[in-house]
Amino acid sequence: MSERRATNPSAKEARAQQILAATAELLEGWIFSDITMDRIAERAGVAKGTLYLYYRTKETLFLSLYEDRLGAWYTELHALADQGTGTVEPESAARVIASTLATRPILIHLHGLLYSALSYNIDIETMIAFRRRQHRKVSTLASALTRRIKNLSDSRALRLLIQLEVVVGGLSWTASPPPLLQRALEDPDLEVFRINFEDALREIVTALLR
Repeated sequence: MSERRATNPSAKEARAQQILAATAELLEGWIFSDITMDRIAERAGVAKGTLYLYYRTKETLFLSLYEDRLGAWYTELHALADQGTGTVEPESAARVIASTLATRPILIHLHGLLYSALSYNIDIETMIAFRRRQHRKVSTLASALTRRIKNLSDSRALRLLIQLEVVVGGLSWTASPPPLLQRALEDPDLEVFRINFEDALREIVTALLR
């Protein structure tokens, strides 16, 4: 009976979501390098061996968390794009993009990890499969944005979503800087280096949409 439950697709999906939720909780209070598979297993309430049945490496697990949270944000943007009629100005669209992402600190943090920690210890097949799934998602969202944002073509919308990955990755350090950098920026003479994530992203997206 227990074996049948273990192979049930819905049970597997529930367990995977349980593991991802536990990982996100740890990311709220720990830096990536200090989050071990042991800690994740303990927080998720699963055996470490079970954890490795779902995710072969810590980086693969975090990549899955990134994909999950990114997909949720894309779904939100798609729903907002489908609301109402007519088109909106680039400035209004940029405001929505920036404000909806600003409420997702875990996703912002994961953007920052994508080109650093998550680029290691992941096999090429996993990365290619991830990028192919992402391409389908951004293509669908790009079409929705094209219909909603004034004078935006499919190709520019697609390029915008890809550029956002890099932009947010860089800005993520301003949203959640390392403790040492955060303390350093408290120096009044370093105020010029303090950047508001949402404001900066809105300005950049507005520029990219023009």
